Amino acid sequence: MDDGIMQPLFEILGTDQGFRSDPEVVELALLLPRWQVVALEAIAHHYGMTTGQMIRKLLAEVLAALPSHVVSPDRT
Repeated sequence: MDDGIMQPLFEILGTDQGFRSDPEVVELALLLPRWQVVALEAIAHHYGMTTGQMIRKLLAEVLAALPSHVVSPDRT
């Protein structure tokens, strides 16, 4: 049944899918236009960060700005 709510990622992946053993870290493949990658690399370098660090920072800022019920891990 599709109720329009996305299933949490960890329930989809399970524990035996060949991903990192650390349950706090999930590796994602990201397809981005070249200009976005170039921009991310440039701004990350400007702030003394890696591109990965910059992406995590941007995601954290966006998620922090959302209402708590949207990002709550309890979807029951």
